[in-house]
Amino acid sequence: MQEEVAKHTKKLYRAATRPGYTVFEKLKEIAVEIFIIVFAVTLSIWLHSWSDHRHEQKEVSDFLKGLREDLTKDIELLKKKQASVAHMDSGYYFLSGLPNTPAADTISEKNISQYLYFNISMIRPTVGRYDGFKSSGKMETIEDDSLKQSLLVYYQQELPDVLYGENFVNSIQLKLLDLQMDNKLPLREFIKTNKVQSLLQLSHHNFGGNMRAYKEMIRQVETIINLIDAKGVSHK
Repeated sequence: MQEEVAKHTKKLYRAATRPGYTVFEKLKEIAVEIFIIVFAVTLSIWLHSWSDHRHEQKEVSDFLKGLREDLTKDIELLKKKQASVAHMDSGYYFLSGLPNTPAADTISEKNISQYLYFNISMIRPTVGRYDGFKSSGKMETIEDDSLKQSLLVYYQQELPDVLYGENFVNSIQLKLLDLQMDNKLPLREFIKTNKVQSLLQLSHHNFGGNMRAYKEMIRQVETIINLIDAKGVSHK
């Protein structure tokens, strides 16, 4: 393209300096050469932009295809953690009401121990692909504003909030675990102590918040997957 522009630039110069031509003829030939040069430059810019855009959208398509797989795994993680927390919540709720249960003294310590369940862990969503794409400044190449906004909300707001909630609940579980390890009382009496009861009730309250957060995250992920599928991104 540069050679073509250079060639027509030379023609433009020759047309302007050509002897024996009238001013009108020179202007006419100059106008033709200028038009050719402008057209060639415009076409070159357009083709370059089109090629860049096509390459960007290929990168976006590949990113979304891989991201869909990551998010599908996230849903599985969230559902497993949701079930685990629901199990703990049920047990802690039962234990927190034990002092007011008429038949508390008849419940065996073995049965009581089954309700004192610990799962000190955090979900580990696959964020490497998203972080790499975002850190490279490519988020703006996603042309679907709804999809882009949903991704930002999920990764920048939802995930950090859930991880914070999990970290808080884990700290409560660790306190309960420390108390249990140092405990000298029968388990039935240990569960009834004020400190343990306070921690059980605090856990129950926060388990509920975490489960609602998991449910919202699953909904958010399903929305993102639907938006990706709507773009016709193959995931097979």
